[in-house]
Amino acid sequence: MYILSSMRLLWVAVSLSAILVCSVTAQPSRKSPQTKSASEHSPSPTTVLARVGPEVVTYADIEMTYLRNANRKNRSLMSVPKDSVLEFLRLFTNYRLKVLDAISRGYDKDSSILSEVTANRRLVAETFLYEKRVIEPNVEIALQRRAFEVKPAVIVISIPQGDNADTTAAYAKAKTCLQLVQRGESFEQVAKDSSDDKETAQNGGVLPYITALSGVVRPLEDALFGIEPGHVYPSPIRTRFVYIIAKLLEKRPRQLVRVRHILLAPTEELDSAALERRADSLVTALQRASAEQFADAARKFSSDKSTSANGGLLGNGGFYCRSLGFENDNRRLLPQFEDVLFSLRDGQVGIARTIYGIHIVRRDTTKQYNPEEERENVRRLYRRYNFEDDKRALLDAEKKKAGWLLREHVLASFLGLVNPTRSTRDSAWDASIGEPLRTEVLYSFGARGGLTLGAFIDSLKKRREPHSLNRQGITTAINKITDPLIVEQLTVTLESQYPEFARLVREFRDGILLFKVEDQEVWSKLKFDTVLARAYYDSTQSRYRTEHAFDVSEIYVLSDSIARELASKARQTTTREEFDRLAEEYTQRPGFREKKGHWGKATLKSSPLISLVSRSNPSEGEIVGPLKFENGYSIVRVNAVYPPRQKTFEEAIPDIASAVQEIKQRQLTEQWLGALRKRFPVRYETATINKLFGR
Repeated sequence: MYILSSMRLLWVAVSLSAILVCSVTAQPSRKSPQTKSASEHSPSPTTVLARVGPEVVTYADIEMTYLRNANRKNRSLMSVPKDSVLEFLRLFTNYRLKVLDAISRGYDKDSSILSEVTANRRLVAETFLYEKRVIEPNVEIALQRRAFEVKPAVIVISIPQGDNADTTAAYAKAKTCLQLVQRGESFEQVAKDSSDDKETAQNGGVLPYITALSGVVRPLEDALFGIEPGHVYPSPIRTRFVYIIAKLLEKRPRQLVRVRHILLAPTEELDSAALERRADSLVTALQRASAEQFADAARKFSSDKSTSANGGLLGNGGFYCRSLGFENDNRRLLPQFEDVLFSLRDGQVGIARTIYGIHIVRRDTTKQYNPEEERENVRRLYRRYNFEDDKRALLDAEKKKAGWLLREHVLASFLGLVNPTRSTRDSAWDASIGEPLRTEVLYSFGARGGLTLGAFIDSLKKRREPHSLNRQGITTAINKITDPLIVEQLTVTLESQYPEFARLVREFRDGILLFKVEDQEVWSKLKFDTVLARAYYDSTQSRYRTEHAFDVSEIYVLSDSIARELASKARQTTTREEFDRLAEEYTQRPGFREKKGHWGKATLKSSPLISLVSRSNPSEGEIVGPLKFENGYSIVRVNAVYPPRQKTFEEAIPDIASAVQEIKQRQLTEQWLGALRKRFPVRYETATINKLFGR
């Protein structure tokens, strides 16, 4: 009750959706600490650990491949036990032997393989480009910013919406407000008088603390982290819906604290004076108390039953910061509570007064900001909120460098002749576009030439992807055509720019080569070997046993009284033929009268009825039931009992087939590798390995 939801406290104004990107605050990711620490003197990445024919296997080869396979991005190979390193080194050299064999056969020049590698490279290259040029640098900026929290004040000027909306008046108003505060007028007063966001205007435009990716639109965040406390950003900040005049009030290192409290809520027995006296006495008694002593007092005195059982810990024991709230659930403390909390040092106790009563507040501990703990969450938030805009900015900038030019007058003429409320899904949407306009060049792309409006329209029809016939929709359609061209140009040199990309493409190619050569040398030869299977069966035959099974016939009826009567009659029969006649006459199970109730042989696992019958451990010829089964009653005759026994070789084939195939696969692989080792000798650098990883 003493904590407000993040959306309620964060800006409390509905109209601030123009400023806010999200109401969900980032939560730092949690990583388990490493159980081993890497060596302080890691070897050179080029240190040779093994040689495979003409290739060398370096420390970097093994570390990157091992850690990627083990999903341990932030560890070092030096923290891995020597036995594990040696085993992986053996597997890696075997892998390189197979790839060398494929290359020696010329598979690396096979047109189908080259085509597949090219297609995959195209997909991977675009992702890699955005990772290196957009995601990684911006995530680093966000992580640097998250070391701090800033407190802003804003004046919000609404921008009229619509394709033809006149924004001149809004901009003029924003400029006037900016000039007023630049001339020394009170920012607080200008916000109260002029801000279109009346909720924040009442507070002089003051907002709660923020940090990177904590809930404000990117232009405002960029502006606030680009100025010093006490300064006003030198120009109106344009966002989609509003202009913002921003002032930075404070900038502080971000602190993450764990907090406890004891709530003293007013009651009929405690008036305000008595409440104050109790609070004062508790604060005096708890000033030097340990966390556990404070927790005991919270369990005894706190009116907040949701936290008292947990020793008064707020946020389920998670850490709290002013810009992000609690790390566990993102809830925010009331400002009065928060101000007291951050005025304390670790272990200190203070008093906060809110609408809920008097809080005895204890600041337990402070955790230092660790960017690595938050990296993955920041990356997720960045991709969700900012990535698409930054990607668009990169592509537009690179297009401009490459000579991209949009003929605005042609686009304007086109947009003036189509219905902006319709889309390219409509039939004859382009009927109003005359031939002269169709021959006009819509855009040019440097040395690549241009595209006429007619060719662009034809392209839209062929693609059959609907686009709105307004400026935004047509711009998106143009980008769909031109973006791949600039991406292709930007990714041509990735291998020379980024060795890790070259490795990525090479590993994909090698994987295809490996599959092809292994299929030829192992999988295509992997036929069931009866001799090997017989030998394997002879050495393991005691493992394979048949399942307990029964052959039964059944009389099934829906009435329990009829079932009891038929059971009595069935027990008077002496032969299966007599029971069959009863089943043929009385059973009500669909399709079973024709079969005289015969179920045939089945195991306990394959038949619920057999499983039910087996519970009485019946012998051959015994009548069981009536049994409540499905929606009726079953009277069952056990025609035969098949106790478990050792399976014959033929019966055991399904059980041993996979193990036999695995043995055969290993044999074929080892024979192949043995031949390859003669062609491409493998030599381990034992002295180096022992020096690095110990004897």
